[in-house]
Amino acid sequence: MKRYLKSVAALLLLLNVCIQVSGRTFSDTTEVLVVNKEDMVPDGARKVGKIKVTDGGFKIECGYEQTLEQAKAQTIKAGGNIIKIRELKSPDAFTSCYRLLGEAYYHPDIPGVIAGRIKAFDSIMSVLLPDTATYALLYVYRPDMGASPPYNVLLDDSVICRMRNSSRYLIKVNKTGPAKISARTESRNVVSINIQPGKAYFVKCSILPGGLMGRPQLSIIDDYKGFQEFNSVKDKPKPEKVDAVY
Repeated sequence: MKRYLKSVAALLLLLNVCIQVSGRTFSDTTEVLVVNKEDMVPDGARKVGKIKVTDGGFKIECGYEQTLEQAKAQTIKAGGNIIKIRELKSPDAFTSCYRLLGEAYYHPDIPGVIAGRIKAFDSIMSVLLPDTATYALLYVYRPDMGASPPYNVLLDDSVICRMRNSSRYLIKVNKTGPAKISARTESRNVVSINIQPGKAYFVKCSILPGGLMGRPQLSIIDDYKGFQEFNSVKDKPKPEKVDAVY
């Protein structure tokens, strides 16, 4: 009997990366679809709970990305694979943290839902970037980061846009080959890309704590996720489209 109990305990340890909820087993790496406030939950999804991420009083890791990851973890724990964002509050004078309210949903075919959305994304991009395109598209965006300073973004030595909270730019680029995208406040941040005609590149702009005014953070985001995040940014004022940079 003792040997049997030890075997069961060992098996449970091997399975400790999974969460059992409402009769379904989810891995802690389960893919979670994020549905923005303005978008509809996919047909066939069933609500399984509510999601709430607060500042918690003394939280340190509570930026935009960390808040989404916490919301995804709560969604998995609730037995869901979709999170519908109802409210996403930016840092303000009272807290340096993002706060999120939402709902968790379960869909029996989330890979199929995501595949369908990627197919729709590919169709959109084929219109914006046909096979005959001699240019690339650069999507530059910045979510609302609360009380944080704006900064210029440069493509090599040319200023292509000035990023403020809740701003986005779609830029047509004729230049090809290796290029550097950079921004500077009290320090400089640089990312490298290899620009090819007919390709889209997504650059997410944020800001990290600094000694005086914060440090710029630039990130290259994969196409599908970048397109979602770009469209979730609500401009103040409306987005600007810049023609050829070179």
